[in-house]
Amino acid sequence: MKRIPLGPGFWLVLVGLLFSGLLGAFGVSNYRSARPIAEGTLRGLALSLASTFEALANQDPSLVLLRRVSSPDIAFYAVSDPAGLLLFHSNPDLVGTLTADDYTPPAFTARGFWEGRIVLGTGEEVYEFLAPLHLPDRQLIQRLVLHTYQADAVVRRARNGLMVLGLLLAAGWGMGIVLYLQARRAARHRREMARQQHLAQLGTLGAVLAHEVRNPLSGIKGYAQLLEETLGHEEQRQFARQVVTESVRLEELVNDLLAYAQPSLPKLAPVALPALAQEVLALVEGSARAAGVRLECAEDASPPVLADADRLRQVLLNLLVNAVQATAAGGEVRLTAWERGGKVELQVSDTGQGIAAEDLPRIFEPFFTRRARGTGLGLAICKKYLDEMHGTLTVESVPGQGSVFTVTLPTAKRSGQ
Repeated sequence: MKRIPLGPGFWLVLVGLLFSGLLGAFGVSNYRSARPIAEGTLRGLALSLASTFEALANQDPSLVLLRRVSSPDIAFYAVSDPAGLLLFHSNPDLVGTLTADDYTPPAFTARGFWEGRIVLGTGEEVYEFLAPLHLPDRQLIQRLVLHTYQADAVVRRARNGLMVLGLLLAAGWGMGIVLYLQARRAARHRREMARQQHLAQLGTLGAVLAHEVRNPLSGIKGYAQLLEETLGHEEQRQFARQVVTESVRLEELVNDLLAYAQPSLPKLAPVALPALAQEVLALVEGSARAAGVRLECAEDASPPVLADADRLRQVLLNLLVNAVQATAAGGEVRLTAWERGGKVELQVSDTGQGIAAEDLPRIFEPFFTRRARGTGLGLAICKKYLDEMHGTLTVESVPGQGSVFTVTLPTAKRSGQ
């Protein structure tokens, strides 16, 4: 099984995900621990104040000294007997009254106190702490109610920190995605510039070939054909025939190179696919029959496409010829067409040997071929022509099962033609 190489982008994304995960885990952990810390702070303050009150109460059983204790954190403080009669309260007017008509003595936990949050009549949520008040001759109940401003501020800061962290991570990933897209766009631009430069070089080479090779080659082929007709010895005629064959092959190579290298705009016009498909199939039928390959055509009532008829004919011809050459005797080559989403898709499929997975990324590169006598320009020309006609060319292949080439072109009605 072939391993897929991991580029630097993968490692950057992986590091970013790990870093984001660590920051997110830290923020969530900090927020989740904020409330227990805040409650622990309130509990510690309540225990400290309760100890102070108990010490003062033991010094002065009349509880007068309790009024000396003041703290901005205290909402109020009260002392009652087990029946709920208030013996001390921060509000002196409440001394001597019952805590509530349905008062029930608190059930202290094993820690010796009770704590919780309650809402006062003013609507403020406060922290309530109940604990026994031990005096030499009796045991009372002290009720300490604390404001939670500072404790709640700790939780709010943790929550706000988590929100800010989330926003920063989102902004960071958003900026990273934008930079990544810009980098990809710049890379595509560089590749396109390199491709244009390469095409310009090929164009120069093509002009040289057209002038320095094409004309002499035509002369060589002509003289070889003349020799083939005039020579009397069969072996000599065979040599001349071979010269003609190789000259034709070189002419095709020069023509393909010129077709790929020369920049030219397509002549876009509505093209009826059924007639064009039948014309191309007729051109390929003879070679397919000689190779023992069945040709099939299946198309729905697809609308005309916006294309250059000559170039589209060349594209289909190249694809069908390649498919026939790749298919063994008894196999099948099929041409299908249908409309989908305002576009027409044409597929050329075969039951041949298929294309190796490692060759698929390079299949449309110029001069790439696995055939001993191939030029490697046929598919590159198809791709170039379709790009210029605002179409696409894709391939799917399974080694040993065949290949499917898909041509996509806009319909003429969608383009307003």
